[in-house]
Amino acid sequence: MYQFLHTYGYPMVFAAVLAENLGLPVPSFFVVLFAAAMGTQGRFTIPGLVAVSLVGALSGDFIWYALGRVRGRPILRTLCSLSLNPDSCVSRTENLFERHGPKSLLVAKFVPGLNTVGPPLAGMLKLSPVRFGLFDLGGAGLWTGAAIALGVAFRSQLDWLSAWLRAFGLTGGLALLTVFLGWIALKWVERRRFYQLLERSRITVTELRELMDKGEAPVVVDLRSALSFSAEGVKIPGAIQIPPHEFSSRHAAIPRGRPVVMVCT
Repeated sequence: MYQFLHTYGYPMVFAAVLAENLGLPVPSFFVVLFAAAMGTQGRFTIPGLVAVSLVGALSGDFIWYALGRVRGRPILRTLCSLSLNPDSCVSRTENLFERHGPKSLLVAKFVPGLNTVGPPLAGMLKLSPVRFGLFDLGGAGLWTGAAIALGVAFRSQLDWLSAWLRAFGLTGGLALLTVFLGWIALKWVERRRFYQLLERSRITVTELRELMDKGEAPVVVDLRSALSFSAEGVKIPGAIQIPPHEFSSRHAAIPRGRPVVMVCT
């Protein structure tokens, strides 16, 4: 890491921060952290790191904000399809926004998934560019400040870690890569099992309509969040609307003894 930062300097920091905020799996927090640790060597300055990191973060976030404002919910689905937990990605982000509003952007970069999904969600909800920019700048500032502070405070430990990794060389890198790939494989297996369970219990809109036409009258439970419901503006006739975070406290309202169809996005 030190060698790459010493060679490429600020452009590498900017590229890493921009890439992560565009949704790529780049650990830019650690790039900024290591760059801050190199500050004592004269390669980087604190003001320079702050400026480069903020420009990279805001550039990526405003691209997603604009796409969310133009395209809406399909952008969220596309982003969450890249997640290892796509089934809860949108709902978790919407619930956080529903509870805290634009203030969520202040902590978005510290919450897995929200860093990328937050900006297009703000655009989908038509948050003004000025308000989005101010809250996003605040969140990016907190994130950058935390990375720089940790880099400066623990620079001696980072030097030791870098020396340890160099000592182990290829063997240490392969060990870390194996652990990471094993974790990815485990999450993929869990995801496939979940999808198989869904396929066995899934019902299409046409099948639901046929049930209603036959007079079986299934209970339809609309599990869309309040933000999703207001953004799409489509109400299902006769459905019971229960936002996901209220399901545990309101599930008793679902009538018993009848087929239940749950609708989510």
